[in-house]
Amino acid sequence: MEPEIIPTRRQKFGRFLRRHWLKVLIALIVLFPILSLIIWLAVPKQPEVITALAERGDLVQSVEAVGEVISEKDLDLKFPVTGVVSEVLVKEGDEVEAGAVLAKLRNNSEQADVNSAWANYQAARAELRAIEEGSRPEDIAISEAELQNKRASLAAAQASLQTAEENLLKAQAKLEDLRQEATVSLAGHIGTSRSTLTKQLTAMENALFELDDIFDTPVVKNNVEFHVYRFFENYERSNRRAKGAINTALRFEVTDFQSALEGLNEARSVSAEAIAAANDAYRVLVQTPESQTFSHTVKETNKDDVGDQRDAIQTALSAIESQLKTLQDASANLRTKIAAEEAAVTTSQGQKDNALADIRTFETSVSIGQAQLDLKVAGARQADKDAARARSNRAYAEYERAKARLDDTVLIAPIAGRITKANLKVGEFTGAFEDFDRAITMLGESPYRIEIYASEIDIPKIAYTQTGILTLDAYPGEEFALSVTEIDPAATLVDGVPKYRVKLDFVGGSPEETFKIGMTGDVDILTASRADVVYVPGRAVLYRETGDRFVRILVKGDIEERDVRIGMETDVSIEIVEGVGEGEVVVVLVKE
Repeated sequence: MEPEIIPTRRQKFGRFLRRHWLKVLIALIVLFPILSLIIWLAVPKQPEVITALAERGDLVQSVEAVGEVISEKDLDLKFPVTGVVSEVLVKEGDEVEAGAVLAKLRNNSEQADVNSAWANYQAARAELRAIEEGSRPEDIAISEAELQNKRASLAAAQASLQTAEENLLKAQAKLEDLRQEATVSLAGHIGTSRSTLTKQLTAMENALFELDDIFDTPVVKNNVEFHVYRFFENYERSNRRAKGAINTALRFEVTDFQSALEGLNEARSVSAEAIAAANDAYRVLVQTPESQTFSHTVKETNKDDVGDQRDAIQTALSAIESQLKTLQDASANLRTKIAAEEAAVTTSQGQKDNALADIRTFETSVSIGQAQLDLKVAGARQADKDAARARSNRAYAEYERAKARLDDTVLIAPIAGRITKANLKVGEFTGAFEDFDRAITMLGESPYRIEIYASEIDIPKIAYTQTGILTLDAYPGEEFALSVTEIDPAATLVDGVPKYRVKLDFVGGSPEETFKIGMTGDVDILTASRADVVYVPGRAVLYRETGDRFVRILVKGDIEERDVRIGMETDVSIEIVEGVGEGEVVVVLVKE
């Protein structure tokens, strides 16, 4: 028997490849890219560093923009204000110089404003000079004399006060003596008056209570409340008022002649209120209709009762008036003397009050006079001078404003040229500012300028008299020198973006024979320059969160950050004032 031959691993692998070579080939084709990608991702990448050298040289900062050739040859001239034309001094075809007057508006009001403003300015200047020069010795002497007069007036008022006080004390003492004399002389009448007051007021009060009793009877009360309740309410109010007045009068103390008179007069006034209450009670009964319970007899009986009470009040009033007349007759002579002395007291009191008022007035006047004198002696403060100077400047500004309004009524040629249209007539209204049909049109002698629109970033760099270069698309290879002559203070929207219009004039005159309006080209305005400075690419300078700036330096393969102080910036480079030296390698960009 032949021995069995066992194939090796290599033989088995070879047979496998011969049988499945196509599958193996496909698997290798698919797996190779995947394995390559895995290896590529697994191996860490080194960042790519883009560097540049810090160089030394000259830097030039400029603003580039698209410029357009414009013409100010055709000018439509209008008054900046509306009004009525008073003069037209040119006609079509006239040659005029710059500054020539073309037309005028009526300006009487504006001229008056100028004259008034000038007068105010002159007054303010005079006030300022007076403050700066200070007070004259004569003014100080006048102020001192006026102060002395005011002090003398104050002394006179103080003397008048003393005299008035003495007269008042004398009059009061004499009045008191007269009243004591009247009290002693009229003691009997005073006692009688006291008794009369108490007796008659009590009689009135009793009469009012009797009226209450009448209306408290059921028959009267029911009919009154049912038929004439409104009248009954009026009676009740007047009754309560009269009782209150009587109660007050009963507490009146009669101690002397004067109080006796006052008490009797008060009692007479109270009597009038009591009589009014009785009249209201009578009116209630009269207005109450008769009924089965309130018969004619009952009504008349109650009316008589009310009348009796009214008569009782009237009798008390008569007794009071009689006693008042007796007291007045007995004291007529004394009352005349007392009245005269009371008038003297009032007069003296008035004189005292007037003297006090005069003293306060003259004290204030003396204080003001002393302060004014002190101010004149001390001279004006610097703040007063500054305020007067400010008023003078303001008055001058008002004059300039009025003069500007007057100047607006005169139409002046801004440049030399020829009048092509004069559509204004004497006496007609100029119309609205937008109405250019009523205007003067002229053709200027220097028509061509260059107009550009600068961005918000570039406009701060542009200033008057800066120079620039224009290259027109129509004239390649040629350069024209320019100078900045006009910068708009306000932005203009260009395609929805705010930009600032800048106008440039040609240096040495414009080549108008070859230029055409509307030609465009590139304008390069030189805005600043630095000589012999160190600079790096603008992308190499970075910002920290604090706002500080720094540059990354490549030193022996390592990157270190270094703070810098920068100077001028151009479109591509930045001046390094401090922090980086010439020849050092700066990192512009790191690609991970």
